[in-house]
Amino acid sequence: MRAVPGRLPINQRGWAWELKQHGVRALAVLDAGGLALLAADGAPLPRDYPGLTRLADDLGGRRMVLDGVISGGSRRSRYHAFDVLSVDGQKLVDEPYVVRRKLLTSLALTRSPVIDVAASHRNLAPAQLAQLARVHKATGIIGKRLAAPYRPGHDSPDWVELDLLRGCEAVIGGWLPAEDDADDGVRSLLLGVYDAVGRLVYIGRVATGFTNASRRALGSILGELVTERCPFGDRPPASGRERPRWVRPTLVADVDYRAIGHDGLIRQPSWRGLRTDVDPRDPAWSGSLRLQLSPHA
Repeated sequence: MRAVPGRLPINQRGWAWELKQHGVRALAVLDAGGLALLAADGAPLPRDYPGLTRLADDLGGRRMVLDGVISGGSRRSRYHAFDVLSVDGQKLVDEPYVVRRKLLTSLALTRSPVIDVAASHRNLAPAQLAQLARVHKATGIIGKRLAAPYRPGHDSPDWVELDLLRGCEAVIGGWLPAEDDADDGVRSLLLGVYDAVGRLVYIGRVATGFTNASRRALGSILGELVTERCPFGDRPPASGRERPRWVRPTLVADVDYRAIGHDGLIRQPSWRGLRTDVDPRDPAWSGSLRLQLSPHA
């Protein structure tokens, strides 16, 4: 059963929420003969996870089918169970989610050190859900209708997926011109934030979220701020064909993004507009995050 992109339901009393898990989705089939890990189509996973083979023995040889996510490498892996499809031969797919979850937590799965049961949350406001996802470094949440059965192989609106958007204000240090309008159009903006010693640190470029009109308007505004000197402490990476245009760092961009990579650059940024009420050197906002839940893209 797979979640579909969705929105927060108006009445959340009939829903529970789980954090999106990082890893490989897999069905865990346990019986006296051991453990089989299956993909969504029922085929064995193409990769072995010997670190999980102890599960069958740890759980006393009980027969069950679990749905969950595998995290970690082949030998140091862990299974995060979030649903149960059958126990000791009793099929549970027609039972409502709330019944399956209650049974799942009663199985004492954590007798094994390589498995845990993903938390299920109810009666949380959107802001609380967003903060929960941030604390646990999840990319979003999955909403599951309490009365919903489990529909193997189906994309179901009874499970809705929402991403966690992060947002920040960043200083515009330059731009790359549009290929078809080198004088006025903006293809992407080069963004940065000031560090503790006052250096403008490059955090990435934003190229989406603009309208044609906003690209032309930005090109006109930035044209008044052009300078020959790169304002970033370290010059941003660029391909041999790119010719960035630098500007005096006086404008603040408002952007959304999905995550921050290991290289310190924002991932999948999207333009929201200019912030005229923020001083680019004001440390109060530097590095801050704005959180909101958004339909999965």
